[in-house]
Amino acid sequence: MIRRLNYTGRKKIARSNVTVRLLPAGGGHYAFEIGFDLRGYGFPDDATVFVEVYNSASYMRFAFGTVAERRDPGDVRLLDITSRPLPKFRLKVVDQSERHGLLLGVADKLIPLRPKEDIANKQSLLPVDFCDLGEVIWRLDLSDWPVLELNNNIDAIGEVARSGDSFLALVYPEVVRRILHEILIEQDLGDPEFDDSEWTSLWLRYVCSLPGVSEPPSGASEEARARSVDWIDGAVQAFCRSKMARRRFESSIEKESGWWRS
Repeated sequence: MIRRLNYTGRKKIARSNVTVRLLPAGGGHYAFEIGFDLRGYGFPDDATVFVEVYNSASYMRFAFGTVAERRDPGDVRLLDITSRPLPKFRLKVVDQSERHGLLLGVADKLIPLRPKEDIANKQSLLPVDFCDLGEVIWRLDLSDWPVLELNNNIDAIGEVARSGDSFLALVYPEVVRRILHEILIEQDLGDPEFDDSEWTSLWLRYVCSLPGVSEPPSGASEEARARSVDWIDGAVQAFCRSKMARRRFESSIEKESGWWRS
Protein backbone atom coordinates (compact mmCIF):
# COMPACT_ATOMS: atom_id res chain seq x y z
CA MET A 1 0.00 0.00 0.00
CA ILE A 2 1.32 3.44 -0.94
CA ARG A 3 1.54 5.82 2.03
CA ARG A 4 -0.04 9.16 1.37
CA LEU A 5 1.97 12.18 2.43
CA ASN A 6 0.74 15.45 3.84
CA TYR A 7 2.72 18.23 2.10
CA THR A 8 1.60 21.07 4.40
CA GLY A 9 4.45 23.34 5.45
CA ARG A 10 7.23 21.33 3.83
CA LYS A 11 10.69 22.87 3.59
CA LYS A 12 12.86 22.84 0.50
CA ILE A 13 16.22 21.18 1.17
CA ALA A 14 18.98 23.00 -0.70
CA ARG A 15 20.64 21.09 -3.51
CA SER A 16 24.00 22.17 -2.09
CA ASN A 17 23.24 19.98 0.96
CA VAL A 18 22.87 16.79 -1.09
CA THR A 19 25.37 14.93 -3.27
CA VAL A 20 24.50 11.77 -5.20
CA ARG A 21 26.85 9.60 -7.21
CA LEU A 22 26.16 6.56 -9.36
CA LEU A 23 28.44 3.54 -8.87
CA PRO A 24 28.93 0.51 -11.13
CA ALA A 25 27.22 -2.56 -9.71
CA GLY A 26 27.84 -5.17 -12.42
CA GLY A 27 25.46 -6.66 -14.92
CA GLY A 28 24.87 -3.29 -16.52
CA HIS A 29 23.31 -1.92 -13.32
CA TYR A 30 24.21 0.98 -11.08
CA ALA A 31 24.24 1.43 -7.33
CA PHE A 32 24.53 4.82 -5.65
CA GLU A 33 26.01 6.69 -2.75
CA ILE A 34 24.48 9.78 -1.24
CA GLY A 35 25.65 12.41 1.20
CA PHE A 36 23.26 14.86 2.83
CA ASP A 37 23.35 17.48 5.58
CA LEU A 38 20.01 18.14 7.31
CA ARG A 39 21.32 20.40 10.05
CA GLY A 40 19.69 23.80 10.39
CA TYR A 41 16.25 22.79 9.09
CA GLY A 42 14.72 22.03 12.49
CA PHE A 43 13.53 18.55 11.54
CA PRO A 44 12.58 16.26 14.44
CA ASP A 45 15.31 13.75 15.30
CA ASP A 46 12.96 10.81 14.74
CA ALA A 47 11.73 11.92 11.30
CA THR A 48 12.43 9.29 8.63
CA VAL A 49 14.74 9.96 5.68
CA PHE A 50 13.87 8.43 2.31
CA VAL A 51 15.74 8.46 -1.00
CA GLU A 52 13.67 7.93 -4.14
CA VAL A 53 15.20 7.09 -7.52
CA TYR A 54 13.11 7.54 -10.62
CA ASN A 55 12.85 8.25 -14.31
CA SER A 56 9.92 8.22 -16.71
CA ALA A 57 9.88 4.41 -16.77
CA SER A 58 10.83 3.19 -13.28
CA TYR A 59 10.95 3.96 -9.55
CA MET A 60 12.65 2.70 -6.36
CA ARG A 61 12.59 3.90 -2.76
CA PHE A 62 15.19 3.45 -0.01
CA ALA A 63 14.96 4.19 3.72
CA PHE A 64 18.01 5.89 5.28
CA GLY A 65 17.11 5.83 8.95
CA THR A 66 16.20 9.03 10.74
CA VAL A 67 17.43 12.60 10.91
CA ALA A 68 19.34 11.84 14.12
CA GLU A 69 20.58 8.38 13.16
CA ARG A 70 21.37 7.62 9.56
CA ARG A 71 21.09 3.94 8.68
CA ASP A 72 22.04 3.04 5.12
CA PRO A 73 20.15 0.16 3.49
CA GLY A 74 22.20 -2.94 2.82
CA ASP A 75 21.50 -3.01 -0.91
CA VAL A 76 21.47 0.20 -2.92
CA ARG A 77 21.62 -1.38 -6.35
CA LEU A 78 19.19 0.15 -8.81
CA LEU A 79 17.95 -3.18 -10.13
CA ASP A 80 14.46 -1.89 -10.95
CA ILE A 81 15.63 1.32 -12.61
CA THR A 82 15.86 1.26 -16.40
CA SER A 83 19.20 2.29 -17.88
CA ARG A 84 17.54 5.09 -19.83
CA PRO A 85 16.51 7.83 -19.31
CA LEU A 86 19.16 8.95 -16.84
CA PRO A 87 17.67 8.49 -13.33
CA LYS A 88 17.11 11.37 -10.94
CA PHE A 89 16.96 11.34 -7.16
CA ARG A 90 14.64 12.79 -4.53
CA LEU A 91 15.46 13.17 -0.80
CA LYS A 92 12.49 13.30 1.58
CA VAL A 93 12.19 13.87 5.32
CA VAL A 94 8.89 12.47 6.63
CA ASP A 95 7.25 12.65 10.06
CA GLN A 96 5.91 9.12 10.50
CA SER A 97 3.95 9.88 13.68
CA GLU A 98 0.87 10.90 11.69
CA ARG A 99 -1.37 8.38 9.99
CA HIS A 100 -0.46 9.40 6.47
CA GLY A 101 2.90 10.99 7.25
CA LEU A 102 3.81 14.65 7.10
CA LEU A 103 6.35 15.60 4.45
CA LEU A 104 8.69 17.92 6.31
CA GLY A 105 11.31 18.56 3.64
CA VAL A 106 12.29 17.59 0.13
CA ALA A 107 15.09 18.02 -2.40
CA ASP A 108 13.86 16.94 -5.81
CA LYS A 109 15.19 16.36 -9.33
CA LEU A 110 18.73 15.71 -8.11
CA ILE A 111 21.05 14.81 -10.97
CA PRO A 112 23.57 12.14 -9.97
CA LEU A 113 27.27 12.36 -10.67
CA ARG A 114 28.81 9.64 -12.80
CA PRO A 115 31.32 7.29 -11.08
CA LYS A 116 34.37 9.43 -11.94
CA GLU A 117 32.70 12.78 -12.49
CA ASP A 118 34.10 15.77 -10.63
CA ILE A 119 32.13 17.05 -7.65
CA ALA A 120 32.13 20.50 -9.25
CA ASN A 121 29.51 19.20 -11.70
CA LYS A 122 26.99 18.24 -8.99
CA GLN A 123 24.54 20.95 -10.08
CA SER A 124 25.20 20.67 -13.80
CA LEU A 125 22.74 22.44 -16.07
CA LEU A 126 23.42 19.88 -18.77
CA PRO A 127 24.14 16.35 -17.57
CA VAL A 128 25.89 14.08 -20.08
CA ASP A 129 24.82 10.55 -20.92
CA PHE A 130 26.86 8.13 -23.01
CA CYS A 131 24.84 5.78 -25.20
CA ASP A 132 24.80 4.02 -28.55
CA LEU A 133 23.64 6.59 -31.12
CA GLY A 134 24.65 4.62 -34.20
CA GLU A 135 26.15 7.08 -36.69
CA VAL A 136 24.89 10.15 -34.82
CA ILE A 137 27.52 12.04 -32.81
CA TRP A 138 25.28 13.76 -30.26
CA ARG A 139 21.64 14.23 -29.38
CA LEU A 140 19.74 16.45 -26.95
CA ASP A 141 17.13 14.72 -24.80
CA LEU A 142 14.44 17.17 -23.66
CA SER A 143 11.96 14.60 -22.34
CA ASP A 144 12.57 15.86 -18.80
CA TRP A 145 15.74 17.55 -17.52
CA PRO A 146 17.93 18.39 -20.57
CA VAL A 147 20.57 15.73 -21.13
CA LEU A 148 23.32 15.83 -23.74
CA GLU A 149 23.68 12.33 -25.15
CA LEU A 150 27.06 11.40 -26.66
CA ASN A 151 27.85 8.41 -28.83
CA ASN A 152 29.74 5.93 -26.65
CA ASN A 153 31.20 4.25 -29.74
CA ILE A 154 33.51 7.22 -30.32
CA ASP A 155 36.80 7.16 -28.45
CA ALA A 156 37.44 10.18 -26.22
CA ILE A 157 34.07 11.74 -27.07
CA GLY A 158 33.70 12.85 -23.45
CA GLU A 159 36.99 14.74 -23.47
CA VAL A 160 36.19 16.32 -26.84
CA ALA A 161 32.83 17.51 -25.49
CA ARG A 162 34.52 18.98 -22.40
CA SER A 163 37.39 20.83 -24.00
CA GLY A 164 37.24 20.60 -27.80
CA ASP A 165 37.03 24.03 -29.43
CA SER A 166 35.21 22.81 -32.53
CA PHE A 167 32.68 20.87 -30.47
CA LEU A 168 32.01 23.90 -28.27
CA ALA A 169 31.57 26.23 -31.22
CA LEU A 170 29.42 23.93 -33.35
CA VAL A 171 27.37 21.99 -30.82
CA TYR A 172 26.73 24.02 -27.68
CA PRO A 173 25.16 27.10 -29.34
CA GLU A 174 22.61 24.80 -30.95
CA VAL A 175 22.03 23.07 -27.60
CA VAL A 176 21.38 26.45 -25.96
CA ARG A 177 19.02 27.44 -28.78
CA ARG A 178 16.99 24.24 -28.52
CA ILE A 179 16.72 24.47 -24.75
CA LEU A 180 15.56 28.09 -24.82
CA HIS A 181 13.08 27.26 -27.59
CA GLU A 182 11.68 24.48 -25.41
CA ILE A 183 11.33 26.84 -22.44
CA LEU A 184 9.91 29.93 -24.15
CA ILE A 185 8.10 28.59 -27.19
CA GLU A 186 7.06 25.03 -26.40
CA GLN A 187 6.40 25.42 -22.67
CA ASP A 188 5.71 29.17 -22.68
CA LEU A 189 7.71 29.68 -19.49
CA GLY A 190 9.34 33.07 -19.64
CA ASP A 191 9.30 33.89 -15.93
CA PRO A 192 12.92 33.93 -14.67
CA GLU A 193 11.83 33.70 -11.01
CA PHE A 194 14.38 31.36 -9.48
CA ASP A 195 13.39 27.87 -8.37
CA ASP A 196 16.37 25.54 -8.14
CA SER A 197 14.15 22.46 -8.42
CA GLU A 198 13.14 23.37 -12.00
CA TRP A 199 15.59 23.11 -14.87
CA THR A 200 13.74 25.82 -16.78
CA SER A 201 14.41 28.29 -13.97
CA LEU A 202 18.06 27.29 -13.69
CA TRP A 203 18.60 27.75 -17.42
CA LEU A 204 16.86 31.12 -17.57
CA ARG A 205 18.89 32.31 -14.59
CA TYR A 206 22.11 31.26 -16.30
CA VAL A 207 21.24 32.84 -19.65
CA CYS A 208 20.04 36.08 -18.04
CA SER A 209 23.41 36.29 -16.25
CA LEU A 210 25.24 36.54 -19.58
CA PRO A 211 26.42 40.07 -20.47
CA GLY A 212 23.85 41.93 -22.53
CA VAL A 213 20.95 39.54 -21.93
CA SER A 214 17.79 41.00 -20.42
CA GLU A 215 14.85 39.09 -18.98
CA PRO A 216 12.86 37.17 -21.62
CA PRO A 217 9.73 38.79 -23.06
CA SER A 218 6.31 37.76 -21.79
CA GLY A 219 2.92 37.35 -23.45
CA ALA A 220 1.06 34.77 -25.53
CA SER A 221 0.38 36.74 -28.72
CA GLU A 222 2.07 36.15 -32.06
CA GLU A 223 3.98 39.39 -31.56
CA ALA A 224 5.21 38.16 -28.16
CA ARG A 225 6.24 34.87 -29.74
CA ALA A 226 8.26 36.76 -32.35
CA ARG A 227 9.95 38.76 -29.57
CA SER A 228 10.81 35.49 -27.84
CA VAL A 229 12.42 34.15 -31.00
CA ASP A 230 14.48 37.35 -31.31
CA TRP A 231 15.41 37.11 -27.62
CA ILE A 232 16.63 33.53 -28.13
CA ASP A 233 18.78 34.65 -31.06
CA GLY A 234 20.32 37.37 -28.90
CA ALA A 235 20.88 34.97 -26.02
CA VAL A 236 22.69 32.49 -28.27
CA GLN A 237 24.89 35.33 -29.58
CA ALA A 238 25.68 36.30 -25.99
CA PHE A 239 26.55 32.70 -25.14
CA CYS A 240 28.91 32.52 -28.12
CA ARG A 241 30.56 35.78 -27.09
CA SER A 242 31.03 34.56 -23.53
CA LYS A 243 32.73 31.38 -24.78
CA MET A 244 34.65 33.14 -27.60
CA ALA A 245 33.13 30.51 -29.89
CA ARG A 246 34.12 32.03 -33.23
CA ARG A 247 37.71 32.72 -32.16
CA ARG A 248 38.11 29.21 -30.77
CA PHE A 249 36.64 27.69 -33.93
CA GLU A 250 38.99 29.75 -36.12
CA SER A 251 41.89 28.60 -33.97
CA SER A 252 40.88 24.96 -34.38
CA ILE A 253 40.70 25.44 -38.16
CA GLU A 254 44.21 26.88 -38.20
CA LYS A 255 45.51 23.91 -36.22
CA GLU A 256 43.84 21.41 -38.54
CA SER A 257 45.09 23.28 -41.63
CA GLY A 258 48.64 23.24 -40.25
CA TRP A 259 48.38 19.50 -39.62
CA TRP A 260 47.30 18.81 -43.20
CA ARG A 261 50.11 20.98 -44.63
CA SER A 262 52.83 19.40 -42.48
